Amino acid sequence: MGMDIPLRQVPIFLIMHGFGSFNLVRTRRLFCSFILLITLMCVISVYPPHNAFGMSSSGLIVPLYSYPGTMWDELVQEKNTHYSVPIMAIINPSNGPGIRDENYVTGVHDLQNSGIVVLGYVDTGYGSKNATTIESEMNSYKNWYGVNGIFFDTMSSVPGKEIFYKHLSDYAKSIGLTYTVGNPGTDTSPSYIGTVDNIVIYDNKGLPPLSLFEGWHENFAKSNFSFLSYDVSNLNKTYVDNVTKYVQYLYITDLTLPNPFVVLSSQIDELVSSIETGGQNGGTVSVNLNTYSDDDKPLDGLWTIVKSDKNATTGFSPFSFSAIAGQQYNITVANFHNYVFDHWDDGTTKNTRVIVPTQNVTLTAYYATNQTIPNQTNSTTVSNQTNSTTVSNQTNSTTVSNQTSTIESTPSQLSSYQGQMVNPMKNVGSVIVNTMYPNGDRADYTILSFTIYQDTNQSLYRRIDSVPGNPFYIGNLPLGHSYKVEAFVNGMCADIEYVTLAKTAAQLNMFLPTPVGMRLDLLYEDGITPISNATITVKSQDNNTQATSNTDINGESLRFWLEPTSQNNYYIINVKIDKHLLYDYWPVFLYPGYATMSGYDQEIKVITHWPAPANNAISIKIYDARSNLYTPKDGGLVVDVFDDNGNKIAESQVNPRGEADFANLKVGDYLIRAQSIHNNAIWGDSKIMFDGKKTTFAIYETLQSQQN
Repeated sequence: MGMDIPLRQVPIFLIMHGFGSFNLVRTRRLFCSFILLITLMCVISVYPPHNAFGMSSSGLIVPLYSYPGTMWDELVQEKNTHYSVPIMAIINPSNGPGIRDENYVTGVHDLQNSGIVVLGYVDTGYGSKNATTIESEMNSYKNWYGVNGIFFDTMSSVPGKEIFYKHLSDYAKSIGLTYTVGNPGTDTSPSYIGTVDNIVIYDNKGLPPLSLFEGWHENFAKSNFSFLSYDVSNLNKTYVDNVTKYVQYLYITDLTLPNPFVVLSSQIDELVSSIETGGQNGGTVSVNLNTYSDDDKPLDGLWTIVKSDKNATTGFSPFSFSAIAGQQYNITVANFHNYVFDHWDDGTTKNTRVIVPTQNVTLTAYYATNQTIPNQTNSTTVSNQTNSTTVSNQTNSTTVSNQTSTIESTPSQLSSYQGQMVNPMKNVGSVIVNTMYPNGDRADYTILSFTIYQDTNQSLYRRIDSVPGNPFYIGNLPLGHSYKVEAFVNGMCADIEYVTLAKTAAQLNMFLPTPVGMRLDLLYEDGITPISNATITVKSQDNNTQATSNTDINGESLRFWLEPTSQNNYYIINVKIDKHLLYDYWPVFLYPGYATMSGYDQEIKVITHWPAPANNAISIKIYDARSNLYTPKDGGLVVDVFDDNGNKIAESQVNPRGEADFANLKVGDYLIRAQSIHNNAIWGDSKIMFDGKKTTFAIYETLQSQQN
């Protein structure tokens, strides 16, 4: 898959088949459905435990660039022998889906039956290929072969194509594909993190140095990275042990150019065994967390956060994850309403517990239950396309209206606790939504809004302008439908996820990009001279204000921490000097992951069309009441210039031609006033707006000066 290979082919990824989801931090796949059961005084939620921790075992990504046959069968055998190792396979019938081939249909089916995740190969031409053509190829892979995801080869690594690849990845998810991989074949820009689920940052001869995965890469979960190596004659198990700390998927083969992916590596069994038994600093162990009341009754559904030095994940108890043996993890359990953490099973009383597991372990957190949680009355408005009905009982009231009302918000009394959501209607369900950053920290819910679409309908199904907490419920959704959920921050679409509501309830994790710090440097048209004391307003493209600041003497604004832009979103910079001088700078795109000394930020230089003060000269003409130019016989006059705050900033005596000249004035609003040198009597004044274009202004004699 290196740059010299005419036909690039795609790696293979495997999933933990029994869990039904990818074992990754940043996965765009639905979590397991869960069933809510409500009792009179206690809530117990029942759903299968999941292995959702991003610190999961690394796996294999195999370019399966041969016709279905021996190579495919051998890969299935490897999966059957090492079932716990995730494997993904990339198929490439003809530099794309080609023409439908029944042998590929059967081959893909056999791969998937063994637990291998199958990706379809698509060439993107480093962002130059028509997006519609790529979408058509994705549809063919989905409809003909039923692949699980897409492998975007020849992915651009140069900033500027992020929106292109994010759109392609979102389209793949919208048609039911669950995983996307991009392959620039070399190191990429941090701005591409999150555009696809995983990026191959090395596709070349030999092994990549470990230093390739350090630096800015360590700010992101390893689930974002993979590599492909060929022409490696001897497998270094120590290297595998170390590199699996940095990447989610890898493939190492001893085959060489011109095509090292026509058969499997002769070392593949050794490679898979190394990952399985020793590739994670001694292998992986299972950590299980349960929560109980102080009278030893199960108390499920309490928020849990797990962090290591590089990764994090969150979820509800009971909670399970695969941990790297010998590494440290901080496990924090949260309180909820009247359920307050009391102690761990080892007697410690801090709600954060530090463990270094070396074998499978089960932890139990105990909660005090001296009070009960009262039933609540919730009121929720739900859209329905066909009827209008009101349903009520003693604890809940739900109004169902026709599709004409699309503006919705979550009820203020809606609890974030999954067990307290009751659907009085049998044909509707709920989705509990968790929003978090890549490191697992929960997002600030006060800045979130959401839009929801049902099935493939392009019309808005529901809009949620604010939510009461994080996590929160989207309630009273008709069962048997798929829903597209879009999360917005600062007016930007931050994430898009899909969920199918087949049962009473489902859980959806949404990952928001790390906010980007943006500082503006405001300059005059010379591109050098700073503009101080200007008002900067940052707006999203819907014209809503997201941030504001005045510039300092260096022309710099405060650093705004904003949501990165995505798809076709952008920011607008409004510049205002005094009351009347306005300048708009747009579109402004913020890409995630630009690492600087001060964090993830961007410096944006805004060069206005206003001239710098050094280039400015104006002339003020003085006229008498009869509109004649002032002459010396009328007595000596001086002109004062005051800024918008009433401060005198300049003075010039009127010359014999009836003019007062000024230089080096900043653009802005001014009051110009002519008065007598002898008795300070005001001759006249005028308010002007100086924008650097008009250079001549006038002051006329007033009646007051005539009387004096």
